[in-house]
Amino acid sequence: MRGLRSTVVTALAMVAVASCGLSDQQLKPTMTKDQAAQQVTSYDVQILTALLGKPQSSTKEPSSLGCETADIPGPKGRVELSTDSTVAADHPEGNPAIFQALKTEMSSLGFDQTGTMGTDLFFKNKSNGFTVMMEESSDASKTLTLSVASPCVWPNGTSGPGT
Repeated sequence: MRGLRSTVVTALAMVAVASCGLSDQQLKPTMTKDQAAQQVTSYDVQILTALLGKPQSSTKEPSSLGCETADIPGPKGRVELSTDSTVAADHPEGNPAIFQALKTEMSSLGFDQTGTMGTDLFFKNKSNGFTVMMEESSDASKTLTLSVASPCVWPNGTSGPGT
């Protein structure tokens, strides 16, 4: 009887969530928060190494931000992991070569370019939903910043209790 009650409660919760306009895609299992953080860090190190021509190491943990906002509806509890790294600040005349190297590296990692805004470039990996952006500051320094972000994930990989 207890198993049936649990099943009914779970089914009712799913109906309630579905009635709020949430999709099956938003409720399906994801990688865990730790796995997403590891992948963000891996992409960050790989890309920086390719762009700077020397091995890079990760010294920072990815930051975590809740996915549900006023602009982005969705089930509470999912998070996005991301890093921001300064790529270049000293010699802005080298930025075009860095942007070109980024395009090449992103292609080799399975990312497609999804857009541009001025000199800024945006990429997405269709197979896992991770995104990358390279931004050039608008001030005289023309500092480049690389951002790598995970898709929204459930902290323990699934929705529900313990998420």
